[in-house]
Amino acid sequence: MSFSSDVKKELSNIDVDICCMKAELYTIIKFRSTILISRGNLEVEIVTTLNSTARRIVNLFKKIYNVNLEILAFYKEKLDYKVRYNLKLQENGTYILKDLGIIDENYRIIEDINYSLFEKECCKISAIRGAFLIQGSINDPAKNEYHLEIVGANLSDATFLKNILEEVNIFSKIIERKKGYVLYIKKAEQIADFLRFTGAVNSLFYFEDKRIKRDYNNYANRMINCDIANEEKALRTAAKQLEDIAYLDKNYGLINLKERLIDAIVLRNTYPDDSLSQLSEKSEELLGRYISKSGLSHCYRDISQMVNELKKK
Repeated sequence: MSFSSDVKKELSNIDVDICCMKAELYTIIKFRSTILISRGNLEVEIVTTLNSTARRIVNLFKKIYNVNLEILAFYKEKLDYKVRYNLKLQENGTYILKDLGIIDENYRIIEDINYSLFEKECCKISAIRGAFLIQGSINDPAKNEYHLEIVGANLSDATFLKNILEEVNIFSKIIERKKGYVLYIKKAEQIADFLRFTGAVNSLFYFEDKRIKRDYNNYANRMINCDIANEEKALRTAAKQLEDIAYLDKNYGLINLKERLIDAIVLRNTYPDDSLSQLSEKSEELLGRYISKSGLSHCYRDISQMVNELKKK
């Protein structure tokens, strides 16, 4: 089972009050349902691939309106052999849709959000929970990049969710794709806040554990790569300094150099692979006097300039 399925399974087991059940059912119907006309009554059809989400929807209808759903299950053989649950409300559909504010008295779909269902903070949380259960997904932090999304049929629905999340400082973006308007979050901290906000506590613990391990590994790799890069740079610099010293010795003579340059040359020839910091640390032991890293850098730069001048001549 995927991490996304685990999150939805946990959210499906959260107990809420009747007002929150209505808010959750409202977003489930609004975000993914088909409304049909049959024998003068409106029927609602909802499709999901998760058993836990199917049970949640059945329980919401039962607890709020005391109605039963017809449940059909079949395999999507052409794709990934997942079970597809087709839930159909055949009784009291017209009354329920009117009560939730999804249709008006003339049986027309109401495009605007029924904000009267979301006056309480708990109901706003349930609205997000319902939308995620039916149209949401989240990547496993141990395997993929951080990504959470909820698909809305139109911009108004996606913006509705975005505004609720912003009230608790969870910031998302909306992009239009073929499947609809996608509200998405890519920052790990914001995804963790989303899980906390919707009540997926166990999933939050898993997410944070994997995130900490992943971030630590990334940091360690960056440090290792940085150390390797610094070491390679130091070796290239040392090789260039040895090359300059050899050229100067052959074409000018080291005996004619100033004492400070001779000391720098002795250090480099004695420790050909060391960095400037390491040479500086060993200078007093080898030469009887301390030469700073910057002092050595100046010496090797002067030697390089002398070599360039000799080559020009």
